[in-house]
Amino acid sequence: MRGVYCTREISEGLSISPETVRARLRELLPGSRIYVLDQVHSDGIVLAQELAPDDIPSADGIISRDSDVVLCIRTADCVPVLLWVDDMPIIGAVHAGWRGLAKGIVKKGIEYMHSFGATKIHAGIGPCIGPCCYEVGRNVVDAIGTEEVIHAGHSMYLDLAGAALSQCLEAGLMNHMVHNVNVCTSCHPGQFFSYRRDGDAAGRNLSLIGGKSWSLPGLQAE
Repeated sequence: MRGVYCTREISEGLSISPETVRARLRELLPGSRIYVLDQVHSDGIVLAQELAPDDIPSADGIISRDSDVVLCIRTADCVPVLLWVDDMPIIGAVHAGWRGLAKGIVKKGIEYMHSFGATKIHAGIGPCIGPCCYEVGRNVVDAIGTEEVIHAGHSMYLDLAGAALSQCLEAGLMNHMVHNVNVCTSCHPGQFFSYRRDGDAAGRNLSLIGGKSWSLPGLQAE
């Protein structure tokens, strides 16, 4: 199963609302059943098969037992984590900012897939703000823990992707089953939006898995 971390041309000039994003994806992937979320920096995870076709639930993760549907999450520095299974049609997508990571959302998403009998789970960690650019305060460090914090003088920088990786391993994934693209959104303005870099003017990067989402331009998750 493959997904994609779309580069910014997919959502350039697009409203950041989930409704607008879904409408755009329906144009790009006609005939696909597309699920988007009203992301609220929580640890809430929903099952696609329990949603009505036009539902946009308030959650930050979604699992599907049908890999023909398309799952979408929107980020602008947070970590997009895509999940897939070698031998079962189960997929997932997680939006993991520091608040969600502090609540263990990545580990929770993997454990949700385990509950359906999935064992050979892959996790793709997509473009997010890197520790090179993500200076944080003591409140964030206290919430996440110190393991993923880099100290430089009197400043502290958080490795969000590293925190997501740690949760993957805590959930039982082997290192070779976790695929990290190692791209900082703030450092690559030509490819990705960044809230830390651009503020309220930032658009949203779309990360997709399922169906023919892999056909869209971006970095492949495989």
